Amino acid sequence: MKRIFASVLLAALAFEAGAQSFLDAIDFAGNDYLGSARSVGMGNAVTAVGGDLGSLTFNPAGSAVAGYSQFTITPGLSVSSVFGQGTLWDGKPFGFEDAVKTRSPRMNLPNLGAVVVYDTRNKTGLKRVSFGVVGNITRDFNNNLRASGTNDNSTLGGALATWANGYTQDELTNGEADWETEVAWRSEIFNPIPGKTDRYIGITERLRDDGLAQLADKIGQTYQLKRSGHKYDLLMNVGLDFSDRFYVGANLGISTITYRYDEIRGENALPGGDYPTGFQNLRMQSSFEDEASGIYAKVGFIARPTDGLRIGAAIQTPTLFEFNEVYGQEGSSLCTGDEKPLRSSESEEWYYNFRTPLRVNAGIAYTIGKVALLSADYEYFDYSKVRYQRTYDDSYTDFTRVNEELADYGQPVHAFRVGGELKASPELAIRVGYNYATSPDVEVESSRQAVSFGLGYSSPGSFFADLAVRFQYLPDELITPYSYPEIEKIVTPEICSQASLCNALLTLGWRF
Repeated sequence: MKRIFASVLLAALAFEAGAQSFLDAIDFAGNDYLGSARSVGMGNAVTAVGGDLGSLTFNPAGSAVAGYSQFTITPGLSVSSVFGQGTLWDGKPFGFEDAVKTRSPRMNLPNLGAVVVYDTRNKTGLKRVSFGVVGNITRDFNNNLRASGTNDNSTLGGALATWANGYTQDELTNGEADWETEVAWRSEIFNPIPGKTDRYIGITERLRDDGLAQLADKIGQTYQLKRSGHKYDLLMNVGLDFSDRFYVGANLGISTITYRYDEIRGENALPGGDYPTGFQNLRMQSSFEDEASGIYAKVGFIARPTDGLRIGAAIQTPTLFEFNEVYGQEGSSLCTGDEKPLRSSESEEWYYNFRTPLRVNAGIAYTIGKVALLSADYEYFDYSKVRYQRTYDDSYTDFTRVNEELADYGQPVHAFRVGGELKASPELAIRVGYNYATSPDVEVESSRQAVSFGLGYSSPGSFFADLAVRFQYLPDELITPYSYPEIEKIVTPEICSQASLCNALLTLGWRF
């Protein structure tokens, strides 16, 4: 079974229309770390490096490596570039044929924090103790897809009408059909077929001589999918330095998620088109907004067996998130003679839990004198063990289906990160990094790659600054804006979304 991201499942129950799906689980559980510009510039291959506040996300022992206290703030810019166009059927376009590229810039704050180091003045044994509070962004959801074109084969209005077939008008009004169909009914996107009590026709359609509905004439179609928000980890950190050879640390992490999703589908009449209903346009929008928080612990070490070599590893406990979600549906339609579009909207609020499994990472780094640093990281995370859960007082929501899908089609992800730093002078550093993560989906190839570049400046005094740019290439998505019941055997459009994400970061820091 090849899983395609169907943006709407018209026959689904209402609670399944929110963020409780396989693909949302992949997004919420995954990380594509930002943080400080130095860490990002080195490809986040910093598990065995330490010394930088961005590295604490990967290994809490990193705070003990630097022999000084520090404060950093990192403003950032996220630019999403998305190319959207309909795929071909039998070698020909069949909807959304326009090539549309959308860029979406957003400002953010990938890193903010401070670490204070206490010197015990011991020459051996426990030499320093560090305490820190650091916040780092661990996932950026910024993404905005647009697509448009024409269609002379199928229609959203007709699809909505087809899903309503079999329901009486009273049942549609009283909430016995799925939520989206009810909103479309109240928005008069479809109407009863004359003489029929449970058969419907879209305002984009006409009746054939045999009494069946078909698209009246070619129509214009638009699609927009906007996603925004981020995952943010606030770390309370402690680190210990033993004889400048062995460092251990622990984090208490509070992870928060803010996520906004808006899907807008529209259809409009074309000049010269013949539409018996007087169709002008229709619009359906589904939105949900999530707020979540969870807590976890992480412990790690860095060993320095020789002056140039460092080895590090860390393990993070599972995280249990508590989600609060507000979901809404809105519809509108306009036909000739109507004074204004007819609108219908509803919203609902849900609560549920979401659990991620443990995360393990390890790294090795080697310094060549005071001139260069090379590092490599490996991270393991098993998406097949991600689970949705009910809250203790919720007897309505059932996550059996999506949890079975996660168990069957999720798989362990192996992430590899490499990075390097070259000291061009005592004040200037040049950095480069590369990331590769395998696909979390058994059946769909959705591996991720990213490249990063950075510069660092360290003044003779307390001030330092780092700049980094990262280019991340996201997996392609296939999106079906609407569908008909299988019995109709109508081919509907499919949009291919090709996206990339560029992050620019500037870290300003002070040692004290």
